[in-house]
Amino acid sequence: MTALLDIRDLTLSFRGVEGENRVLHGISLNVAKGEKVALVGESGSGKSVTARIILGLLQEQRSTRVSGAVEFDGQDLEAMPAKARHRLRGTDISMIFQDPTSSLNPVYPVDVQFHEVLKRRNPKITRAAARERAADALRDVSIDDAKRVLDSYSFQLSGGMNQRVMIAMALANEPKLLIADEPGTALDVTVQAQTLHLMRDLVERKHTSVLFISHNLGVVREFADRVYVIYKGNIVEEGPTHALFSDPGHPYTRALMAAVPKITGGGIPEIPDRSESFSEPIVVHPATEASS
Repeated sequence: MTALLDIRDLTLSFRGVEGENRVLHGISLNVAKGEKVALVGESGSGKSVTARIILGLLQEQRSTRVSGAVEFDGQDLEAMPAKARHRLRGTDISMIFQDPTSSLNPVYPVDVQFHEVLKRRNPKITRAAARERAADALRDVSIDDAKRVLDSYSFQLSGGMNQRVMIAMALANEPKLLIADEPGTALDVTVQAQTLHLMRDLVERKHTSVLFISHNLGVVREFADRVYVIYKGNIVEEGPTHALFSDPGHPYTRALMAAVPKITGGGIPEIPDRSESFSEPIVVHPATEASS
């Protein structure tokens, strides 16, 4: 399959008073058109900064140093002028952030914010036309009382409702790539499961590629086609989801799986010593490909 997003040998450093602090150590990953790919690791492993590099947000900070190739739809993003890259945000590339309530502006009702989102793709769209498009987008995420939600402020809606609004906004301009950074983390597990199910059905229907960032392997197993495991800024294992879960090859991947809460059994899972070197990358191939 043709890669929509292709990252090669990406490094990231932050400059400080005591020198440079390397965060990403030459990671490589790709997302094909229509594919759902997960980037999994614990907090601080480098997941979210990777997403912000794709959007070009970290490069705007003077304290960061980024190197490597980031290509989107055949275009070199790092060589693209800042204004052209800015135009991709909210149009061809959209992002859903962790906390839906803080991602929405509490000063404006939802329909005003929807209008601003739709103006990213069509600057001349009227308020009335945007409201109609927004109502359709909300119905796509199973919000039936669209008028009430559009007239509401974020603090008047539940966390689950705000997350659905954010998903609808992110997909309203029919992006080619959706970056979902821990969506649903701030929600209870039942609402989170419902929200992710809605998002999966919607992106499959629209043939949207997804880079799904998470620390929760249980969620990833149900959502992603392929998985990259990141540890301390290194990709240590990658492969199709079913193959990786059936036979994880790296001790860090096994540690993440052991940390998934279980309903029965009790006790605390044994986690490998974090001083152990996890630098060797492992690629998991499906059994069908290995035997062909």
